[in-house]
Amino acid sequence: HQGSIAMTINIIGAGMAGLLAGNMLARHKPEIYEAQESLPNNHSAVLRFGTEKVSEVLGIPFRKVKMIKTYLPWRNRVADCLAYSMKCTGIARSDRSIISDVFSADRWIAPDDLVFQMATRVRPIIFGEAASSELFKDQKISTNNPIISTIPMPALMKLLDYPNQPEFKYVSGKNLRAKIQCCDAFVSMYIPDPDYPFNRISITGDELIAEYSGKGSEDVHPKFDLGAIAEILGIPARQFSEPKVKDQTYSKIAPIDDGERKRFLAWATDNFNIYSLGRFATWRPGLMLDDLVHDIRLIERWATADKYNIRMHR
Repeated sequence: HQGSIAMTINIIGAGMAGLLAGNMLARHKPEIYEAQESLPNNHSAVLRFGTEKVSEVLGIPFRKVKMIKTYLPWRNRVADCLAYSMKCTGIARSDRSIISDVFSADRWIAPDDLVFQMATRVRPIIFGEAASSELFKDQKISTNNPIISTIPMPALMKLLDYPNQPEFKYVSGKNLRAKIQCCDAFVSMYIPDPDYPFNRISITGDELIAEYSGKGSEDVHPKFDLGAIAEILGIPARQFSEPKVKDQTYSKIAPIDDGERKRFLAWATDNFNIYSLGRFATWRPGLMLDDLVHDIRLIERWATADKYNIRMHR
C-alpha cells in the first residue's frame, strides 16, 4: 500500500474484531469507539485459532497444541445430528458440527491477556460512546473517513433505517466456566442428548467452558451441571473450581439470504462509507477469527483506493 493517501479510520467496537483491525491498521491512526465504559471481553465461548495468522500479524506468540474433538453418542448419528442442531438453534438441520468418531488437529492458543495486549497498542479508546443514528447521520463520526463497524448486522440495519429489513434468526445462550486442577488439555465434545441442557463441553488448558443455547440456557444449574460434566469427562468433581456463568447474546446465528446480506453490506459502504467486519457484523455463521486477517486487508485496500476496485470485487 505504499503511496496510498493518509487517512483516519474510525472503528466501532473494541471487541476482538475491532481491536485486531486497530492493530493491523495502526498506520492509519484509527479512532476506536466502544459503547461500554471499560474494555470489553465479549468472547466467553471457546477461543482457539486454526492458524498462526493472528499471532503473526500481531507479533504475539500463541501456543501450538493438538486438539481433539468428538461427541457423546445418544441414539444414532442421524438422530444425534438433528438433536444437536435442535439444541443449538431450535431447528433440526443436517449441517451442524456433529462429527464421526474423533477428530484431531493443530490449534493455536492466545495468551489470556490477548485483548489487553491488543488494546495497549492502539490509540486511547473512546469509551462510553454507544453506536446511534446520530453517530453516523449527524457526522459525529465523519463519513469522509472510512468506518469499520463490528455492530451486529440487525442492529446496524435499524440504526441506518435500511429498507426491507429481513428476519434474523438467532438464539441467545450462556457459557459456564470453571478452572480444573492438574489439567492441561485441549478438547471439545458435542452433546446431542436433550436431557443435558449444555450442548458443548470444551477444555482449553485448565479451563472448562460449557455452552448452552436456546431453551437449554433457560435451565442452567451451575453446580448440578458441573457434576454431570465432571462425570462425562471422567474428572473428579473436586478438581473443578466454583463455576461462573455469563450471558451470550448471539450464541448461535442462522444464515440469511446471501444476496440480501451482500446488498446491505454494499449499501452501507456506498451510503455511509461503512465496512462491516466480523461474524455478526457480516452475519456469516461460519466465520472464524483467523478469517478476519484477510477481511481487514481487503477493507484497507478498498478504503485507500477508488470505488472501482470495490465494484470489481462485487
